[in-house]
Amino acid sequence: MATINVKTDQVIGTINPDIYGHFTEHIGGVIYDGIWVGPDSNVPNINGIRKELIDYMKRLNSPVIRWPGGCFADRYHWMDGIGDRDKRPRRYGRWTDVTESNQFGTHEFIEFCRLCGSEPYFAANVGSGTVEEFQSWVEYCNAPAGRTTYAEMREANGAKDPFPVKYWGVGNENWGCGGNYIPEDYCMEYRKFVTWLPGYSPLHLIACGPNGNDVNWTKRFMKKWTDYVRVPLDGWSCHYYCGTTGSALDYSNDQWYQMLQKAYFMDTLVRDQWKTLEEFDPQHHIKLVIDEWGCWHPAGTEINRDHLYEQMSTLRDAAVAAITLDIFNRHCDKVEMANVAQLINNLHSLFIADGPKFVATPNFYVFEMYKVHQGAHGVACEFEAPLAQFRDGGDDKTFPTLLGSASMKDGKLHISVVNTNVSGPVEATINLGSVKANGGTVSVLTAADIHAHNTFDKPSEVVTATSPLAASGASFGHTFPPASVTMLEIDVE
Repeated sequence: MATINVKTDQVIGTINPDIYGHFTEHIGGVIYDGIWVGPDSNVPNINGIRKELIDYMKRLNSPVIRWPGGCFADRYHWMDGIGDRDKRPRRYGRWTDVTESNQFGTHEFIEFCRLCGSEPYFAANVGSGTVEEFQSWVEYCNAPAGRTTYAEMREANGAKDPFPVKYWGVGNENWGCGGNYIPEDYCMEYRKFVTWLPGYSPLHLIACGPNGNDVNWTKRFMKKWTDYVRVPLDGWSCHYYCGTTGSALDYSNDQWYQMLQKAYFMDTLVRDQWKTLEEFDPQHHIKLVIDEWGCWHPAGTEINRDHLYEQMSTLRDAAVAAITLDIFNRHCDKVEMANVAQLINNLHSLFIADGPKFVATPNFYVFEMYKVHQGAHGVACEFEAPLAQFRDGGDDKTFPTLLGSASMKDGKLHISVVNTNVSGPVEATINLGSVKANGGTVSVLTAADIHAHNTFDKPSEVVTATSPLAASGASFGHTFPPASVTMLEIDVE
């Protein structure tokens, strides 16, 4: 028997909706064939943007979308993607030497964000760009109508009013594809890029943090940043891909647990990076931005050979997504934004599309279930549950069978729970502390086969099922199905 103790009087902080953000890069089939089909396509679209994708995104209350990369960002020159699409230059697209058509640029991305109800998050080019190019992009997006030549250029391209864009990432993975900088040299570039930016509207500036949990990168950058004079810095970007065990569709029970354990390392990353930042920013103005995260499986399950890094997502990937989002919820005082990589036709995607075909993956249903946490007060929640046993490289290991998080908003308590146990259900007593339950609903995402996934032909193999929740009083029992993600919505008094 497991126990879940919800401490509604211990508020961690407000769960920033931006934790549930997304990432879109010019790579493979993410932009072209994923988001952008073109206005003349037979695929239903709104000004060239895939309509079915927009309809599904609205179901998520999607808060923020990052673009244009990724590694592509440090090769992208924004002026290539404005103006008459028929006259835009074709450029080297970086990934597998493809040609970038620039049919999808600043205005198209802004329209996509507006159709989805999302804030735009731009990743600027530090690796091959200039300070002037970056600051001109900010001016183009944010200058009031008629104020500058760039504002007039924007109006000539169809947008009189400023967009405006608040979130700006200054480079991407500058320890690698963004220029192979050492921390001190990147910090000097960052200083130049953010000095005296156009201040037409509030800006939230995000610096490139480490590869994974590289504390040394963070310390060396921050030491240079605090040297003599500090420049504006609001967010610290960290990327963590938990990799793979087995492959996307072929894995054993042991590899199921290995994958979830690798995903749970995110908790360590958040704690370590936060502690390191505190040495240089004791007031914690700088928050964590985990703007690339997810599984990264070997090639072989892509549905279109031109969709680089496309992979099928199964119930296991959904469990990884839920575990990761729960970590962010529990650390909502530290993490202000996160962006799963990537939205469509790529790693850990919420959607797969190919021409007119379209399907939502199990990851989508996790995000749809978890949207109730957005903007809520994250509260402490302790799990005491049996440990699952598995083998890893010849060693015996264990992993918790129950993990999750909890939040309160508008008289409702939401408890999200992942039962990692593949061999059976877990019975739990749920203690609500200072509040009492008065009914509610329970939503469950699971399948009989832990390899289950949705396809064009079978789109409903892993979907959410919702039913009434029989819960009353300060404590009640609930059984969590094996290999499942559950959302308990409890009316409290």
